[in-house]
Amino acid sequence: MNIMVLEDQNEKFEEIQTYILEVVPEAIIHREKNWLDYARSVTSEKFDLILLDLVVPRSAKDDTVESHHELLVETTRDYRSKSFRTPAIVLTQHSLSDGDFVHDLNAVDINVISYNNHGKWREALKMKILAAQPERKFDVVVVCALEKEALAFQGLTDSWGPTVTISGLICREVQIGPYKTVIVRANRMGLVAAATTTAFALERFEPRLICMSGICGGVAGESEIYDVLVTQSCHQHDAGKWSTTGFKSEHYDVQLDTNVYNKLVEIASGPAKENLANELNPGRSEVPKGKERVSCRIITEAITSSGSAVIAEEGKTSTLAVGQRKLTGFDMEVYSVYEAARSARNRTAFFAAKAVVDDGGKNKGDSFHRIGCLLSAKFVVAAIHAGTAEV
Repeated sequence: MNIMVLEDQNEKFEEIQTYILEVVPEAIIHREKNWLDYARSVTSEKFDLILLDLVVPRSAKDDTVESHHELLVETTRDYRSKSFRTPAIVLTQHSLSDGDFVHDLNAVDINVISYNNHGKWREALKMKILAAQPERKFDVVVVCALEKEALAFQGLTDSWGPTVTISGLICREVQIGPYKTVIVRANRMGLVAAATTTAFALERFEPRLICMSGICGGVAGESEIYDVLVTQSCHQHDAGKWSTTGFKSEHYDVQLDTNVYNKLVEIASGPAKENLANELNPGRSEVPKGKERVSCRIITEAITSSGSAVIAEEGKTSTLAVGQRKLTGFDMEVYSVYEAARSARNRTAFFAAKAVVDDGGKNKGDSFHRIGCLLSAKFVVAAIHAGTAEV
C-alpha cells in the first residue's frame, strides 16, 4: 500500500507513521514537508491514500507556514494528477469551522479528521486505511489444506514472505521465477473449506493459474508411497444417496484442460522426473517398509476421488473404485478446487499434484508426511517455473 503523508512536524509524523505500520505493516510511506513538494508528488505518482495537514510551509525555500485549504481540492483533484481519484484525509490540529468547506471536501472524497492527544483519530484513520487498501493480484495461487503442506515450499521459492491475512484469506506471498505467487491455506481440511477458499482466491486475486499441493492416500496396486499424483480426472466419492439398501453414489467428475494436461506431461518427462527425489535426507522411519531408499513416480494420468471424511480403514479404498476403471488415489479437497476453478468467472488454468503418504495397508501413519509434502511442492514449483500459467 502506497501512502502519501504531508506533515512538517517530525513528532506528529512519527506518531502517524507508527500507527499506519501497525495497521498495514507492509505499507510504503512517502513523506513531504511542504505544499509545493506535495503538489508535485501527487501529480507525478499514484498513491493509495493521502494524509495531509493543511498548515505547512509553502516550499523548501519558503518556510512561511500557512493554511492551504483553498488550494486543496484544486491540487488533489486535478484530473491531470495520477492521484486525482485517491481517497484523502485532512488530519489537522487546527479548527476548520467553515461547515461549507468541510462539506465540499467530503463531496470529493476528502475527509477531515481532528488530530488530538486523546487518540480518537486512530480508529477513524484505521477505517480509512483498510477501506483504501488496493486489491491484490497474483499470477499464481497455490492452495494447501495443511500448514505443513504450505511450509514445504520454504527454500524452493525465490522469496518467502510472512503469513498474513489478505482479503480474509491466510496467505504467504512468494516469488517463483517471474510469477508473483501466493500460497493460500484453507482454514481446515475438507471439500467445503477447499471450495470456499478456492472460490474466494479466484475472485479476489484473479490468477492465471491455481493449483493444489499436498498429500493424499493411494490405492493399492495403482500407486505407492511417495508417488506424485497429478490428477487428470477427479470425482467426489461421497456424493449420492443413502437408502435401506445402502449408499448409491452420484458420479460427477472434473477433468484437466487438455493443454494444461499436455504441459504437465511434458514437465513430468523432463528434469523434474529426476530432481524430485534429490536432497530429501530421509530418516529411517521415512523410508517405506520393504524399500531400501526413497523413490517416487510422477503419475500424470491419475484418477482420484475426493470426499469429506478421512479414510483410515484398511481395505476400505476398494469400495471407492466402484464404477472406476482405474482409481489411483483419494483425498479431501481436489474435487472442490477443480470444480471452483472450472466455474470461475475468468478462465484460469488449474491442476493438483499430491504425494501418496498412505497406501491403506502396512504403510500408514504420519511418518511420510514431511517428504510427501516436499515432493508435491517441488513438482508444483517446477510446473510454475515451466510456464503452466501461460497455457
